Amino acid sequence: MWNSLLQTFKSYFRFNGKADRREFWIWAFMILAVSFVLVSILAVLAAIFGNGNNPVTSGIFSTTIIVLIGLFWPVMFFPTLTVSVRRLRDAGVTPWLLLIPAILCIVTFLVLFDRGLSNMDATPPSYPDAVAYTLTALTAITGVIFLALFCKPSKR
Repeated sequence: MWNSLLQTFKSYFRFNGKADRREFWIWAFMILAVSFVLVSILAVLAAIFGNGNNPVTSGIFSTTIIVLIGLFWPVMFFPTLTVSVRRLRDAGVTPWLLLIPAILCIVTFLVLFDRGLSNMDATPPSYPDAVAYTLTALTAITGVIFLALFCKPSKR
């Protein structure tokens, strides 16, 4: 397991080559596990200190976890991208297909962000509900499709 994680870190910016299923899924599990722990800690802190009993303590703990999350995800972006590209190549799929979920995620985020801002200042949203729901569904369906692509056996 540690060899697979080490291999992915060694290939931080390497898009060429191939990554077998083991390397990809160990990496994906590590990202998921660390993200789950960080977000869970943040949720527990919000539950404990959310009522504002001790804003100084809650602010220090919450800010620390938010900074850790804010550092963790950007640092893990490139190795995740490179192992995904190499995994798709190993499965015999063109890595350029990763542009589809990337663009979908960005557009969906922007639409949902716009809707969230419009709820905050009581202005009408720029996009109707149907657009937000459709983009969210397309993003989820694309995620399931890529999950299947990442599970394909290696092509030799």
